[in-house]
Amino acid sequence: MQDQKTPTLNSIFSEVLQNLAFMFHDEDEAEIAPGEVWLETVIRYRGPQDGTLRLRCTRDFAVLLAANLLGTDPESADSLGRAGDAVKEFMNILCGQYVTARHGVEDVFDLTIPEIEELTETPDFTPGPEEEAAGVSVQGHRVQVLYRPQA
Repeated sequence: MQDQKTPTLNSIFSEVLQNLAFMFHDEDEAEIAPGEVWLETVIRYRGPQDGTLRLRCTRDFAVLLAANLLGTDPESADSLGRAGDAVKEFMNILCGQYVTARHGVEDVFDLTIPEIEELTETPDFTPGPEEEAAGVSVQGHRVQVLYRPQA
């Protein structure tokens, strides 16, 4: 029997960005501009195994995500007003895809409602001891997803 390789957080993250929002990551790591507003969105899942996914992105990235999801101009009030909801929806889909890839389709998992908060400073992009990290640059914005299994 051939071993099946579980897709990585990075590949699932990139795939959801591409398929959901038509956003593609850059090869170069984006510079972090001083004064950027950073958001962190957290979603948890519970079932036979539990885990947490966290997304760190700038507010400007969230606005671009909303514009791509809505098919509107990033400068529109609609994109700005729905940026938080767009990131939450993105996290719902990312978490669902990741849970299925990591744990299979046989078990049932419950996802929490994503929670978003504005960070008071630029995040430290170093993953914690138990975390798996995936980071990309999208249209000049640094974006990171962290996964932590729960005991």
